Order: sequence, then structure tokens, then C-alpha cells
Amino acid sequence: MPKVTRDDIPNWFQRKTGFDVDVEELKKAVELDRIACADEPMKLMRELWGITPRDCEKLLGAPSRTVEQWFHTKSTRPASWVVRLIVEKCAKLHEERLRK
Repeated sequence: MPKVTRDDIPNWFQRKTGFDVDVEELKKAVELDRIACADEPMKLMRELWGITPRDCEKLLGAPSRTVEQWFHTKSTRPASWVVRLIVEKCAKLHEERLRK
């Protein structure tokens, strides 16, 4: 029996269920989820996309001191739903930067 890889899963899901799954969107969602669930998501976004605390301040309208704490102190990390929102907004900012 052949080994199943991550790339096979969306196609298998499509065939079994008949749902129209956009593989690229699914891969993008998995990547965003991986970043949001990381131990230090802010640090990972900085390394992958070049997102700075100043960028987050502008995107979210959050106070600079709060954003700095999110980036530098693990104990003051925002709630999980806030992290997911930040990751989604930062991903959009990164895509816009790539298009320019």
C-alpha cells in the first residue's frame, strides 16, 4: 500500500465527498494555522514575513506597549482567537507587499 502524504489528502477528500476543495486555499489555511499554534507566533511571523511590532500596531490599532509585550514576552501572549486574527491580518499584509 502506498504511503499517503499531506499533498494527497485534499484530493482524497474531494473524491470521497464530492466537495469542491481549493487545494491552494487549504494549504494556505494549514500554514496560517501552523503559525497561529506555534510557541512564539509573533516571532515566527517576523522571521517568515518580516512583520514588525510597528506593522501590528498599524494593522490592529493596538497600543505600542501591548504589541511590544506580545512580541517579546511569552507570558503576555494574547488570547488564541486574537493570535489567529493577527496572523490572518499579517498574512494579508504580507501578500499585499509581495504584489507590489
